[in-house]
Formats: sequence, structure tokens, C-alpha cells
Amino acid sequence: MKSLKFLLLFVFVFGNFSVSKAVSVQLSGTVTELNGDPIPFASIYIEGSTRGTTANIEGKYLLELTPGEYKIVFRFIGFKMKSENVSIGKVPVTLNVTMLPESYQLAEVKIVAGAEDPAYAIIRNAQKKRKDYLREVEEYQCNSYVKSTQKLLSYPKKLFGQKIEIDQFVDTITNIFYLSESVSNFSFRQPDHVKEEMISSTVSGDPKAYSFNQASDMLLDCYENLVQIGNLTPRGIVSPISGSALFYYDYKLEGTFFENGVMINKIKLIPKRKNDPVFNGDIFIMDDSWRIHSLDLMISKDQQIQVIDTFRIKQNYISVDKEKWMLFNTQYAYHFNILGFNGSGIVLGIFSQYNLNPDFPKGYFDGQVLKVNKESNKRDSSYWAESRPVPLTPDEKTDYTRKDSSRVVFESKQYLDSMDKLSNKFKIANIFNGYKHTNSYQNKFYSISSFIQNLQFNTVEGWNTMIDYTYRKEWEDPMVRSFMLKPSVRYGFSNTHWNGKVETAYHYNSDRASVLKIEGGSDVAQFNANNPISPILNSMYSLLARKNYMKIYEKRYGRIEHESELFNGLKLGLASEYADRIPLRNTSTYAIASTGDRVYTSNVPLFPQNDELHFQRNESFSIEIKFRVRFRQKYIDRPEGKYILGSKYPQLQFSYLKAIPVFGSEAEYDLLKASVSDNFRVGLLGRLSYQASVGSFVRKENLYFMDAYHFNGNKTWFTSFRLTEFRNLDYYQWSTTATFLEGHAEQNFGGFLLNKIPLIRKLKLQEVAGIHYFHTERAGHYTELTLGVEKLNFIRVEVYTSFAEGKRGSFGIVIGLRRSIGL
Repeated sequence: MKSLKFLLLFVFVFGNFSVSKAVSVQLSGTVTELNGDPIPFASIYIEGSTRGTTANIEGKYLLELTPGEYKIVFRFIGFKMKSENVSIGKVPVTLNVTMLPESYQLAEVKIVAGAEDPAYAIIRNAQKKRKDYLREVEEYQCNSYVKSTQKLLSYPKKLFGQKIEIDQFVDTITNIFYLSESVSNFSFRQPDHVKEEMISSTVSGDPKAYSFNQASDMLLDCYENLVQIGNLTPRGIVSPISGSALFYYDYKLEGTFFENGVMINKIKLIPKRKNDPVFNGDIFIMDDSWRIHSLDLMISKDQQIQVIDTFRIKQNYISVDKEKWMLFNTQYAYHFNILGFNGSGIVLGIFSQYNLNPDFPKGYFDGQVLKVNKESNKRDSSYWAESRPVPLTPDEKTDYTRKDSSRVVFESKQYLDSMDKLSNKFKIANIFNGYKHTNSYQNKFYSISSFIQNLQFNTVEGWNTMIDYTYRKEWEDPMVRSFMLKPSVRYGFSNTHWNGKVETAYHYNSDRASVLKIEGGSDVAQFNANNPISPILNSMYSLLARKNYMKIYEKRYGRIEHESELFNGLKLGLASEYADRIPLRNTSTYAIASTGDRVYTSNVPLFPQNDELHFQRNESFSIEIKFRVRFRQKYIDRPEGKYILGSKYPQLQFSYLKAIPVFGSEAEYDLLKASVSDNFRVGLLGRLSYQASVGSFVRKENLYFMDAYHFNGNKTWFTSFRLTEFRNLDYYQWSTTATFLEGHAEQNFGGFLLNKIPLIRKLKLQEVAGIHYFHTERAGHYTELTLGVEKLNFIRVEVYTSFAEGKRGSFGIVIGLRRSIGL
């Protein structure tokens, strides 16, 4: 059930805050309206400083203060700001506050019928100052606190036929499935350098876990032209004060009020087209300075957000000095519904104690976006009771108490063994889908596949099947390590031949993504090692249409491979392989459907009509070295390992493959290849992905067909839409042993066009356009153009056409599931 927990977790988790250890006294109370109703998430801070907190959903707050005199400011959108003087001595102080509704004034504004609303002039002034405020503070440090509370309100009894059991993860009284708090030191330097150190972390029900909260997730910035909210929207959201905002928004001045002598304008945002990537809600802008004072915005399914139904954002800014204002708090509130799992969440981030003149040492911003200290989860409940700036709600208190007490049971050997006994029980269905055995207490996992599940057909082996046994052991100390052992046997019923191999993998350093793989035995392999057609798809086309696209040979081999990151951004891979390569011929002509005069082609890739023109059995010994380079790579450093976030620069890859005539090997050649790839947002036009490669056999004394460079072709109606895959290219016709150039690019427009068409936009389809190209001396220039629609970044339908040496080929259509999920 761990997978269920993380399925739900992806909806959102954020984070951060830092605490002084000086002797302090607690100031607490409740913020309410005149009628006594609580005002949730009101901002409370010390006047003239950035020290403060936020009330919880019940309006309760607390502040840790050293003895002295203070003026405490209470702010909330829609209510008059209130200040209270308080004297802090040696005993806790209770200060309950009642806030009055803000009365917005329009008396000074004359609105003439047909004239432009006064809000437009305010917005234009804010647009003029936008860039200034975006870059106003060159660098800063602050403390941050983030709390994420997520509830599962309802869920299906079964998912894909499997019974859902979530009692271990969701409290049946509070419905909370994830509750986490974190405290961090946060640093920033223009234009986009961030560094966060999480010093405290707690996750309800799992004291060994580290929070997934991240302070930078809370830094939504409407001073940017395009507001990015993680991967929630495919294209981002246009800021209400962006340079192009007037093309997307209408505005209405709803009123003004004064705060500390400064007039604040409340402006309602009215989307010109409700399905554009825009916000609904209100933005509050200060007069004269034209700064953002606060905002209350929302997006919904109209903005093509996935999984989430509604997403609401509230932010407040406060004065750090007489000149500058900084973000004080951010609140996200959302509702989600995926596969029948219905829930909601609130993520609250508080930023305090700003230092606008930090002295960052040279090299401080080194790509490490977040470091979670190993000791951050060792804080006890008394620490959090004293340190958290936002009081827990009764539900949150209950969740901590119940999960902490039940954790002892859920993690006990007796409980884990009893649950394993139930899940490990053999069922009739295991005959068809395989059997799995789990030892949760020792983190050991065993599985054996079903020969029925692995039943396939090809013309060489006829009907064939495979049985594999997998053993996996995991360690968390706290760095994640794992070992996998996988022996397998394969049998062809037509050629009556057995193959068997053993694969092992040891992942031993998650900080460097280090892995050692050793494998060997006997197996059948496609001539193109990228496996351009899956065995299942080949079985379908063979049995139903007598189209046996997959061409294979037998490989008796041994291989050792190692990959590891040498330092941030540079990964090195080394591999060595010995292989005895044996030609295979068709042994079966069986098919289910009648196809007239059509007969199977031979197993010879280049001569499908002649089974005699085949390669000679040969041996090969090769070594390969690969480098992957990401400049200024950003990453998260957690106790269990390193998580790569990518880079704003393209990724470079270099490989050198050398076949050496030793140990009886006949192959002798050198292949050099270099590639560049990237994946990045293109404003409102969505996301662009590309990869370009160039390679050459700089030395080719003796090589065989499987050693050639093969382009990833396709001749079926189905594809997995890998970026480097052609849609209508023969699998082996243009394989080369000469210099080659290859390029692929795809633009996902994220609904840029289809979102404007009534009815169709309800389908939330995303347009995808692509170009795929290669060049060799023999083939000349070959190009494919594609255009398709995609749903949930998962299901895609495309039409294509091709051009060879300027001559257009036929049109076609392909469908499938994206990437590795495809057939």
C-alpha cells in the first residue's frame, strides 16, 4: 500500500521556518469576526518587523516573544487591519482580537457610463513597475515554515479489481492522510538561485520520514509575466499585471481602503475568456507605489488543470523596510479527484526575519536547491509545541496522537507478518498474472512471473514463453540501497530451444545514482538493441496479419556495467560485453487469421525475401564509455538520496564504443556519438522537447549488422511515442555504418488552440506537433512531420507524413500510450 500513499502524495506537498532559542513567552489568542466566527489564516506580525505568524483554520494563533513591549498587527483580506499594544512579561499572554469588515470606498471615483473603469489606470501603473519590483531585492535570507495538511474525503472500495485498504494511511476520524511540518533557512539571489536548508521536519505517523515540504514551492510570484504552479498547468497562468495582461483580463475597481495612511485598491479580475490561462479573484494594489499588497486568486478546470478541481491562492506582503515589501505568507487550498479518490488540502507557508543584505560566500549557490538535514526529524513533540508558529487544529492534534500510537502497531513484526500472510496467499489469478511474496519487516520481495502472462509468438521460435524469478532486498540506513537478482528461462515451442540468463543490479549510493549491473546467459535479441517493436505488438501483427516485423538473433553473452555521478552534473558510465552472436531462421508459419497470399518475411532484416543471406556466427568483445553532462544542474539532497531537478541548460551526452578483436572476437570498430537534448517551457505555447545526435564509425575494420547504427523505425499503427522514434520508417532499411545525423523535436502546446473551441475544450486535450529527421550519405535527407492530440500526458493520437529527398510520402495515423507505457 506504499504506492497508494505516494499516489495521493503527489497532489502537493510543500514547506518551511526557523526558530530562536532565546527565552521566550507565548502570546496566543483567537481572531474572530463580529459574530464570533473565526477568521482562518489571518496574518499576525510585529509592527516594523517581519516576525510573525498565521492563524490556523480555527482563527487561533500563537507567537513566541521575549519580554518587552510590542505592537501586534492583525491583517486579513476583506477586514480592516487592526493593531494591539501588548506587554510581554514572564507569563503567557492571551490576546483575542475581533476584526471588522473592510468598508470599501468609491466616493472619490466618478464612473461615467461607457468610460474605462478606474482599475485599468491602476493596472497600467502596476505593469510599469512590475520589472522594478521583480528585481528590486538582489538577494536575501529568511526563515520559513510550511505546513501541509491533506485529507481524503472518499475513495473507491476497489481499484482495477484490487481491494483498497487505507486504514494505515488515512485516519478514519479526521480523514487526514498526510500531515507534515518543516522549518528551514531559505536563501535567494537573482535571478533564480535558491538554497534551502531544512533544519526541522515532522511527518505524522512516521518519525523516520522526512518532510517533502519545500519553501520555494510557496514563492508564487505575480511580478512574473507568467506564473508557474509546478506542473499543475501545462502552460502556466498569465499574471494580472503581466505585460500582456490587458489581452486576457478585464478589471473592475471594487473599492479602496486605507492601511497605515496608504490607500489600497481592491481590483476584481474578470477573464475575457473563461478558458484562458488566467486567474479569477481579487488583487490588492497600493496607490502611488503600485505594489502588490495582497491577493486572493483561484484557478479551476477551466484553466486545464489536471487532477485538481480548484486551486486557490492567498498571499500577503509586508514592509521589510521603508522602501521594500516582501512576501509574508502564502496559502494554497485545493480539491482533487482522481480515480475516485476525492480529497482536499491546505498548504501554508510563512516567511519571516528577512535579511536583505546577506553575506553569501563564493560558490554558495552550487545547484543544491534543498538540503534536508539528517537530524531534522529528531525533534520531539515539545520542540514543535514551542516552535510551530501556527497552532494545530483539533483534527491535526488527533492525527498526530492517533498515528503516533498506531505506528507502533503498524511497524511491528507481528502486524507486518500478519498483513504479508494475507497478501502472500496464493490465488487462482496468480496462475495467469504471476505470484508475489513480500517480507515487509525485512524489506525483502520475491516474485515469479506466469508462463501464461509471458506467452508470445514470433516466426523464429513460434509460440514461446518465459518464466522469471525476481528477488529484491532494500535497505534504508537512511540512504536507500537495493539489490536485485533475476534469473529467467525461455522456451520456443517451434524451434524447441531453451534460453536462460541471470541479471543482477546493486544500487549502492543514491547520492550519486551509483549502480552496478552484471548479467549473462543466453537470450534472443533484436538487431536494434533499442527494441523498436515490442514482442506483444509483434505477436499481434504476426498472428493477425502475417507481418513479422521483429527480427532477432541469439546472443550468448556476459556483461558488466557501472554508472555513477562523479560530481554534480557529470555522470560516467562504463560497460564491457562479450557476446557470441548466432543467426536464427524462421521455423513457424502459423497464423490465426487468413491473409490471402501474404506470407511471412524471412528473419533477415535487409533481405526479407531470402532466408539464406544471413550473417555468419561471430563473437564480439566491446567496451563502452559514456558521459552525461548537465551544466549547473539543480538537485535536492535528502538523507535517503539525491533527486535531480534538471538544468536550464541543455544536456550533453558523449559515448565511445570500441569492439576489440581479443578472446576470439572478430568484431573490430570504433563508434563515436554525441547528442544534445532539452525539455523546457515556451511561455504560453507549452513545452518543447528536442534531441539532436551526430555519430560516426571512425574505424570499421570488421563489423556485423547488429553493430550498425539503427534508427528507431515503426511500421505499425501503434507506438509508445518515444521522442527518438520515427512513425513510418522501415526498421532496418536505412541502418548505417557511416556518419549519421539525427534530430527529433516535439512541441506540446498544452491546449493553446483546442482550449478555444467549445465542447472540445472540455476534453482537456493538448496539441502536439513534431518533426523527426535523419541524414546519411546513402539515404540522404529523411523527414517526418507529425500532428496529434494528447490526454493527461498519457494517451496520444497522431497523423504523420514523410519526406525523402524532397518527395512526400503517404499520410498515416498512429495511436498509443506515451513512452514506456506503450505497446
